[in-house]
This record gives sequence, structure tokens and C-alpha cells, in this order.
Amino acid sequence: MALHRKFRRFLGAPLAALLLLSGLLVSAVVAGPAAADPAPPIQRPTGVVTADSLPTAQIDGVAWAQAIANDTVYVGGSFTKARPAGSALGQNQVTRNNVLAYNLTTGVLTSFAPSLNAQVRAIATSPDGTRLYVGGSFTTADGVQRNHLAAYDTTTHQLVSGFASAGVNSTVSVIVATASTVYIGGSFTTAGGQPRARMAAYSASSGALLSWAPSADAGVLAMVLSPDQSKVIVGGAFLNVNRAAAIGIAALDATSGQSRTWNTNLVVRDGGPNSAILTLSTDGTSIYGGGYIFGAGGNLEGAFRAEPQTGTVQWVQDCHGDTYGVYASPVALYQVGHSHYCGNLMGWPQPAVWTYNRATAYTKNVTGTLARDPFNPDYANFGGTASPSLISWFPRLTVGTFTGKSQAAWSVTGNASYVLLGGEFPTVNGTAQQGLARFAVKPIATPKQAPQVSGASFVPTLSSLSSGTVRVRFRANWDRDDRSLTYRVYRDGSTGTPVFTTTADSAEWDRPAIGFLDTGLTPGTSHSYRVSASDGDGNLVRGDVKTVVVAGSGALTAYGQTVIAQGASLYWPLNDTGGSPATDRAGFNDATIDTGVTRGVPGVVSADTAMAFSGAAGGDIASSGTLTSPAVFTAAAWFKTTSTRGGRILGFSDLTTGNSRHRDRHLYLSNSGQLTFGVWTATTSATLSSAAGYNNGKWHLGVATLGPSGMELYVDGRRVGQRSDVTTGQKYPGYWRAGGDNTSGWPNSGTSSYFAGSIDEISIYPTVLSAAQIGAQYAAGTAAAAVPNAVPNAVPNVAPNTAAKNVPDSTPAGTAAAQPGDATAPSESLSATSAIAVTPTAG
Repeated sequence: MALHRKFRRFLGAPLAALLLLSGLLVSAVVAGPAAADPAPPIQRPTGVVTADSLPTAQIDGVAWAQAIANDTVYVGGSFTKARPAGSALGQNQVTRNNVLAYNLTTGVLTSFAPSLNAQVRAIATSPDGTRLYVGGSFTTADGVQRNHLAAYDTTTHQLVSGFASAGVNSTVSVIVATASTVYIGGSFTTAGGQPRARMAAYSASSGALLSWAPSADAGVLAMVLSPDQSKVIVGGAFLNVNRAAAIGIAALDATSGQSRTWNTNLVVRDGGPNSAILTLSTDGTSIYGGGYIFGAGGNLEGAFRAEPQTGTVQWVQDCHGDTYGVYASPVALYQVGHSHYCGNLMGWPQPAVWTYNRATAYTKNVTGTLARDPFNPDYANFGGTASPSLISWFPRLTVGTFTGKSQAAWSVTGNASYVLLGGEFPTVNGTAQQGLARFAVKPIATPKQAPQVSGASFVPTLSSLSSGTVRVRFRANWDRDDRSLTYRVYRDGSTGTPVFTTTADSAEWDRPAIGFLDTGLTPGTSHSYRVSASDGDGNLVRGDVKTVVVAGSGALTAYGQTVIAQGASLYWPLNDTGGSPATDRAGFNDATIDTGVTRGVPGVVSADTAMAFSGAAGGDIASSGTLTSPAVFTAAAWFKTTSTRGGRILGFSDLTTGNSRHRDRHLYLSNSGQLTFGVWTATTSATLSSAAGYNNGKWHLGVATLGPSGMELYVDGRRVGQRSDVTTGQKYPGYWRAGGDNTSGWPNSGTSSYFAGSIDEISIYPTVLSAAQIGAQYAAGTAAAAVPNAVPNAVPNVAPNTAAKNVPDSTPAGTAAAQPGDATAPSESLSATSAIAVTPTAG
């Protein structure tokens, strides 16, 4: 099985051939729907289990495998004791040597208690539930010899004598059974005394070794029958099956063992010494699988769905982090492992301190496409490939210590009503529940997972910025199994009718800013506010009370009034004092201010202030509520600097601090002070740059627009560049961020990613402002007449991977010159690929 992951991968020579081969086989990859974006996570559908862990028997080690027969769950692993739910380790224990059974409905241990002398890695039942097959590292069962394979009668609990001589010479890792045949896979080279290269089959009735004898050149770790039972699909660490190339996955005739056409590893290539397919499952319609990577040689850590006749990939789920088990229920695919990044599916990002989700669920249907992988080339880029959606189901498992691999769940199975996890986790959702967990659909499970933030951590930010009003702002809450939550705000201790009610989607990593303006209040009076959040099952939490005094004065500047009148969705005047955040005067997405930002410096607007940015890490601000990168927008900011090291002024990022992986829709300066507007198109960078430099110590207004007509760049009220070939950017969750982020490799970027100078009056709009509106904004900032906006001379429209040549309006036609780095993609970029192309890389 996969070991504890390291966090960095390197391309090696063995991968080079795979990369070349992959480039020749892109037609095997399923492209997403035409022009589809990555789809956001969805509310938990009917038929998906809740995140409530039901009381279940516990173990003192690790559970590697599980199987359900009727109302009984059989578990194999490495453990010696079991105990009831709610009992601490060492209390109420009974002996269970590597195999146990519990009641599916109650979670209570049964009397089934075989004794295996070493761990069980594989477990399966006959279709009628009368036979239990176990495989692993053991050599005795109930005190008699059984070399790595044994069969039990589930009624009598006795060994089946016919399998007495069916053993193999090394570990059995996986078993599947039909009414007539038992198939096994593992690391063995003989079975029943006959040569068998890691796969074998036995008669279910007699235990006799069958002639089925395909071969693999490395361990077989996963196995599933095709829905029509004509094929055995096998997964593992092998590179060849039946002496022909089959990287990590293959299809075999269930009778002859001969290889059958199977196209999955034209896309998913997990095999060899550093990667493998670890798990396979079927819902009777498709084949699902997942794997791991630990170095060069593989290309997918997430999961895939394949057509069961040819193995053609139907979708790819490309969350990073090894996948140890998948189970395809009638309505969802459940997965266990240690996913630490799911931004390619609009899921959680990967900040400096990683967030792990060790049990997740996904739709089985295609809902969109994968985003470009920002970690390429350390990870393969499946951008544009058809994908499912994350489902709002995030039970919290803590890592165990038994294996020393820092993992939680290793296996998952279930049926239409239950999902069962097995592993070495000590707790589930903060409650002690070691090694085994049950989850169920409603009404079997009474949904109790409430929104997760309450009390002092869930209080509104109150401010009174104008006479008779109170601005009430708070961040969305989040829930382990509900994406859509309802919020109510109560004033002055009222428990009756709220003064504000709204519903919003959220997740642990995706908590948008919410708020409203309470009006008609008497200046000088004090009012208190409290927020509640509830899910669709009626679970409710409340925050603590907070109080504010209503102001009797206060108004926006003339510049601010212009910004609001033009329809800004976010407006940071950057005139905040003290320890407050940067207030959003157009909405409720206030910005957190890092330590390298100085408040109260002279601003562009008379009698108002701005903020100074240090030009180093920590010298930036970022919106506190999560947003989706806009397809249509205008972004504007005033800036002043004398720096010759360039830096990012304003842009969209997938992290609020540190170096973002996805970052674009930004305005940044070169070392010479040229202003560039950059957008990522999903395959490469597209930029516009000014010809003149603006690091002359004076205030300048930079404005960038993106929409159906293309990209435009304005400086000081004049359009200095445009291109019509780029009309949208890549979709990802993130934040507006000013003062810095990684610009390394972006065309015409400066020495520093962080801006050294002053920034003021930042505004974002959900529309493309007209040239007249931008001119009016510049006039309001300079208290001068509007500057005429003329079309720039001879600005060509070029391919998306080449920066447009831009000249200021005053430059004569024909003098445009290419900007430095025109054809250079950013360091996060990939070579341009079509919607159906996948370039496998390490990790």
C-alpha cells in the first residue's frame, strides 16, 4: 500500500517515455462539455449519507478491508481486540484476531471470531452471503495451516475444508468472488503449488485451483468484475500483464485469463515502483478507481470513471493526495485517502499549512471540466477533461499511529443505505471511534451535523459609517454535510422576527462575506446584533452579541460617490485607521491587512488617506470572503511609486497570503514602471502592457477590464491597450488581493512580486466600465476635467500566448514594439493544450 506522502515530486528519466507516449494518445482522454467551466461543489443530494458517524464497534489496530453480506459487515485487518462504541481503548474489550463481524444495522459485534496469526489484507463474500473469503499475510487460521488464503462458512463460523490446500506463497491483497469462482491477486508467485504470477482463481465449490493464470510483473492490489462478469479488471503496481504493456490497470477474460481491450491507462498511468492503482469499484454501470503516486512514474492521485466494455475514461477527479479506496453507491462515489488539494474541482486550495479531507464524495455524472493544474509539472495537467462535482460531505477523521504512515481511513464500502469506513483513525467528528465508522442516509441517520462556527467565533463586524445606519457584516459559516445555510440577524435581543435573512452556499474553505445595512436608526443610540446559522435539517448555531453606537454623520467622498454610482461591487477607499480591516464601502468583503502595510499615508483624494506597501512578503491586503474569479469585470486602483523593482498592484489569487498558484486578472509593474494587465486563459497567459513607465512618484490610475469585447488597459483615464481575442479567464475560487503575490514568469513582470509604494481607492465592478466612466473616475480623483479617451493607434490582436503590442494614445501609428517577454508564459503555466489533451507528469 502507499506510504505516508512526501510533499514534493521530481520528474525522472522513467517518465520521459510516458510523456511522449501520452502526447500521441490524447484522443483517449474524454474532453469536457463544450466551453464548460469547473463546476462548484453541490449540496448533498438525496441518497447521499449524512456526515453523522453512527455508534459502531471499534478495534485496536487498523482495518484494511470490509465486505457486507445481508445485515453483517465483515472486517479484516491487523488488530487483536475489539470493543463496543463509546468504550475507551482497554475497556470492555474482547479478542478478535485480525477478523471480526458486526451488525450493519446496530453496529454491535457478532460472535464471529476466527483467529488468524497475521494481518488480513483482503476480504470478500460469496454472492449469497454463505461464504467468507479472507486473504493476507497469515499462515494459520484457527490454529491450522492456511497459507495466505482461507474460506469460512458464515453460518457455522467454521473453516471450509476444501480450501485447505489452496494457499499461495506470499500475501493476498485482493479477492473477488462469484457463485462459481474465487479470484485473488497479490504478490505471490505460486498458488496450490503451481506457478501463478500474482493472480489465481479457484473453484468456489471445491477450492480447486483453476487454469486461469494471467501474469503481472508486480503486485496486484485491486480487482473488480465487470458488470456482465465477463472480465476481471485488475489494478496494481505492474507495468505489464500477460507480457504486454498495461500500466497499473488491465482487463482479463474471466474464463481464459487472456487480456482484453482496456483503454483506461491511455489516460491514467499509475504503475511501476512509485505509483499504483490501489482500488476499483463498480456500480453495475461503470468502473471506478483510484491510486497513488510517490515519485516519478504516475499521473493521478484522484479517481476516475471508465466505461466497462473498453475502459474508455468518462471523467477524471484530480484532487491531489493518494486515494486508498473508492466505493460507487447508487448515487455517489465515496473516496478515502488524504486529499490535500482540490482546487481543480473548485474545492479547497493548498496553503502553507495543508488541509486534509480524508473521506469525500463526488457525483457520478459529468458536471463540468477540470481546471488547469497550477502545480504542473510536479502534477499532471488534466485541465479541460470532463469531471464530476464535489458533494458537501466532509466527515472529519483524525490520523492514527498504528501503521506509522500518518493516515486515517484505508478502505470504504457500503450499500444503498450505508457507507462504511475502515482504517486506523482514533476519532470521527471529534468523538472517539477507532478504526471503524458507519454513515447512513436519512432517516436511518438523524442528521446532527450543525454549522461549525458559533459563539465568539461567529460575531458580526459592526460599523456606523453614515448618519442613522449600521453596517452588519459577517463571514458565512460552514457545515460538514450541507452547502446551503440560512442566516438570520437579530437586533437588540429580539428572538422573534429577524431584521435580515438570507441563504448562501459555503464550505470550510469557501466562506463568502455576507451583510446588510440597517437604516432608520437614531444617531447616538446603541444597538446590539446577533447572527444565527441553520442548515436544512434544522440544526442551528448562534454567535455572541455585539454592540455599536449609531453615528450622526459620515459620508463618502466625491470620488467614492462616483465609484458607487458606477456600480462597484467592492470598494476599498483604504482610509481605515486603527486595527480595523480595510472596509468595503460597496459591499461587505472587507480586506485583511498584513503587517507590511502602513495606514494613514497621504492619498490621491484630498483630505483622505491611503496605505503604503512595503514591497516585501507581508506587504499586502486581501479580501476575507471567498469569491469565484469573475468572467466579466473592471478592476481599478490608484498607485504611486518610485520603485525600480516592479511589483503586483492588484489581482485575483487563490490564497490570501504567500505565493498563490492560481493568480491572474492582475495589474503589475515592470522594473521600468510599465503597467501590465494579465489574464490566464486556461492554457496560457494573455497580457496588455503600457509603453510608458509610471514609477515617477506621482499618482496614477490603472484600470483593467475583461468582457465579451476582450481585454482593455487604461492608465490615467486613457486606454493604452486592447485585444479582442481574450474574452474570459480561467475559473477558480479565490480573493482580490492588493500589494503583492507571485508574478514570477509573467510577461514583463518586475524583480519583485510585491509592490513598494502607495495604493489608494481600489474598486471592482461586475461589468465592463465604458471609456467615459473611466475618464470620469480619473477626473474625480484629480479634481480635473475628464480626459478624452481615444482608440489607441494600430493595436493588433494576437494569439492568446503573445502579449498584445500597446502604445499610448499619443504615440503615432506604426511605432508599437513587442514588450519584453511577449511569448513567455508564467512559471505556473503549461504548454498550450487542447481540451482533450492530458500531459502526465510526476505527482
